[in-house]
Amino acid sequence: MLQELGDRREAVAARLARVRQIYDLDKKTFAERAGMTAQTYGAFENGTRDLSLEAAKKLRKTYGITLEFMYFGKIEDLPHRIAAQL
Repeated sequence: MLQELGDRREAVAARLARVRQIYDLDKKTFAERAGMTAQTYGAFENGTRDLSLEAAKKLRKTYGITLEFMYFGKIEDLPHRIAAQL
């Protein structure tokens, strides 16, 4: 399902929320570990703001989430921990 939604803002938000749930973290902790404020990250996950490349790179570095997954839903290169639960 997360692949079928394409690159719409709502799709990106849904994918971010799902990965955060897999890591079993609240928004604040998830954001802070990646070097963002909860307010900044929350806007991406809530779909009120497009995910910036800068934020996406922070999430990739911290959690191993590929840009291809965040923006387009491609799961092929995701860490097994995430891919197995999607």
